[in-house]
Amino acid sequence: MRRFSVGEVVAWIPGVLLRFEANGDYRIVAAMPDRDGDHVYRIKSPLDEYERVVKEDLLVKSMGYLPEEVLKQRPRRASITLPKLTVSAGA
Repeated sequence: MRRFSVGEVVAWIPGVLLRFEANGDYRIVAAMPDRDGDHVYRIKSPLDEYERVVKEDLLVKSMGYLPEEVLKQRPRRASITLPKLTVSAGA
């Protein structure tokens, strides 16, 4: 029996090999078919642009708040091009 359901907010705790990955709160997007006897889920964070596939034993129930969509940051202003200075012959 699975511990988590689709739509639930969980915290991902990466294993030793992935300890530098972005751990934190994720929403379960889908339950995947079992792999090697382990329950597997697709998870997504609004802070990431892609989904991750993780085993159930790397997930714990989260009490954190996870927004549906992160507010988009204001784009940087376009750069401006300054006119080149020209030296006149009479100066």
